[in-house]
Amino acid sequence: MKLVRRAQWGAPATSPAASIARTRGVKVHYLGKPYSSRAHGRCDDEVRAVRAAHLAHPTENYSDIAYNMLVCEHGYVYEGRGAHRRTGANGTGSLNSQDYAVCALLGSEGMTTPPDAMLHGIRDAIEYLRREGDAGNWIGGHRDGFATACPGGPLYAWVRKGAPRPGGTAPALPVPSTPVPPQETDVPRVIDTNNPIDTRLTAGRWTLLALPDEGGEIVSGPSRYDIGVHLSVKGLPPGTRVQGRFHRYLPAKRDRSDRRPQNTYADQRGEAEFRFTDAGTLAKGTELRFEVLADAPGTLIHRAINGVYWPEP
Repeated sequence: MKLVRRAQWGAPATSPAASIARTRGVKVHYLGKPYSSRAHGRCDDEVRAVRAAHLAHPTENYSDIAYNMLVCEHGYVYEGRGAHRRTGANGTGSLNSQDYAVCALLGSEGMTTPPDAMLHGIRDAIEYLRREGDAGNWIGGHRDGFATACPGGPLYAWVRKGAPRPGGTAPALPVPSTPVPPQETDVPRVIDTNNPIDTRLTAGRWTLLALPDEGGEIVSGPSRYDIGVHLSVKGLPPGTRVQGRFHRYLPAKRDRSDRRPQNTYADQRGEAEFRFTDAGTLAKGTELRFEVLADAPGTLIHRAINGVYWPEP
C-alpha cells in the first residue's frame, strides 16, 4: 500500500472530524467534475484543492476534507479524515455514520475510467479501513442509498462486482444460511425512492412532493428519521428562489402542523439541483411530508428521497 499521510500532503496531522468506533463498510466516490490524467507530482495538488473546496462550502459546514481516504490514478492512497473518523461525504448524518468514504481522483468528464493502479489503490484503502478502522465487509457506491450519479458508471460497475483486484476476484463474503430480521429498534430502515415524472411548479404556490404508489408521506410515526430530498428543476429564470419545507401531517385531523421552511437557494442557471435535509421524531399517527415552492414557474423533472428511519414500538 502506497500510503500518503495527512501531514505529507499538507493537512494537519490529525483530523478534527468526529470519532466513530466502526462502520458497516465503505462507500466509493468520485470527484463528480471534469478531471484529466496528470503526472503523479500534481495529484497532491488535487487533494489539497478538494480539502479547500470542502472547507469553503457555503452550506455544509465541513470541519475537514469530507472523505476518509482518496486514491489517485497511480495507486497512491491519501489519508483524508482517516480511520475511526466519521465521513462527511455520504449525504446524510445517518449515512455518514453507517459507512466510511473513499474517493477516487476520477472525473465525470475527461478521465472517467479507473486504471488498474487506481483500482488496486481503492482496494488498499478499503482493506486499510477494515484493518485500522473496524470497517465491515460491505462495499458500495455513493449512489447506494443516495440520489447521485457518483461514483460514475465505470467505477460503479467495478464496485458492483465486489471491488476485485485487477487480475483477481473479490473475496467471497459470508452469507448467513437463514437471514434473521433485525430485532432492535436502533437498526435503521433505508428509504431510497425516486420519481422522474415531470411536474409543473406554479409560481408562488407550495407543491406537495408525491412519489409513485405513495401518498404525500415520506415516513410515518412513531419513528425517528434522517431524510434527504433531492430535486432537479428546469426552466427557471436566472436568480429564481427555490424553497423546500418539511412538515408533520395528522391524517386523522387533516392538520398540517409544524411547517418549517428550509434551505433557500438562488438558481443562476435556469436548471439546477437542490438538496434539503431534516431529522427528528414523529409521534404516533403523524406523517412527514415535504413541499417545494419556486418564485417563478418551472418544471420539476426529477425528485428523490433518501435516508433512514427508526420505527419505534
